[in-house]
Amino acid sequence: TRLLVLLLLVVFLIYPFSSLIYQSFFSTRASGATLLNYKDFFSLPYYYKTLFNSLSVSLIATLTALVIGLPLAYLMTRYNVWGKNIFHVLIIMSLMSPPFIGAYSWILLFGRSGFLTKLLAKIGVIVPTVYGRGGIVMVFTLMLYPYIYLYVSGAMSSIDKSLEEAAENLGSNKIRRIFTVTLPVVLPSIASGAVVVFMTALADFGTPMLLGEGFKVLPVMIYEEYMSEMGGNANLASAISVIVVLCSSLVLFLQKMIVAKRNYVMTSMRPPEVIKLKGFKRFLATLPFFIVVGVSILPQVVVIITSF
Repeated sequence: TRLLVLLLLVVFLIYPFSSLIYQSFFSTRASGATLLNYKDFFSLPYYYKTLFNSLSVSLIATLTALVIGLPLAYLMTRYNVWGKNIFHVLIIMSLMSPPFIGAYSWILLFGRSGFLTKLLAKIGVIVPTVYGRGGIVMVFTLMLYPYIYLYVSGAMSSIDKSLEEAAENLGSNKIRRIFTVTLPVVLPSIASGAVVVFMTALADFGTPMLLGEGFKVLPVMIYEEYMSEMGGNANLASAISVIVVLCSSLVLFLQKMIVAKRNYVMTSMRPPEVIKLKGFKRFLATLPFFIVVGVSILPQVVVIITSF
């Protein structure tokens, strides 16, 4: 069994990656091993600006996914939200849309000739463009915030409520208790979810390809270098791929450093109790789910409708 696992690891991971690194050190403009591809990448604005584009949209999408996913996870685990099971399933379903399909669905809705774009224009509402940096970040956020929600909601459900009760007995109000007890305890889960979001956004090809319109990111550039009508440059594409892997590895290393300093082990003998809200308060706790989940599930709705 170990030999089989090792063989699969060599065939499907070590060999492709080592081949990628090897090809990145060769160029048709030089004989033998060279750093020419890396020199071109870091000296020509056309290339290194794309790196900044990729890192910026990935970082912003990670932050916005955290802003959306963290509150939803807290509300879901601590309050009696209406339709809790339904919302949970819909959030998971919003992850199931392939990037190309999801991006194309947003174009059908909010593109220049999109259905909702035309509908809102009739009543004088001009929606922001879905193309470029802003559109890519929006689609990434609505597509990837479920990772944050799933990681954090699972962690919050396993916190022993005696920790929060101890903070409350020492005089902490609810807001202070969240920031000084709850969030620090689930920080490893938050960091893990953020890394998944960042890496997925950094490696995504379909969404920027359809929505970029001149705003280029690394996966699109790699594709263009391989498939260029002028013959392509597989060696340069390999070098850019190595840079993407190094960026992902650096983020993973930083996440490991953060988690190593704040890693907690506890037995959830007394899981948190769900606070029973009534009337308008319960509606306010459910409203963010109606808004966020309702918008993020739109690509799946468009796919179902257009399939008929």
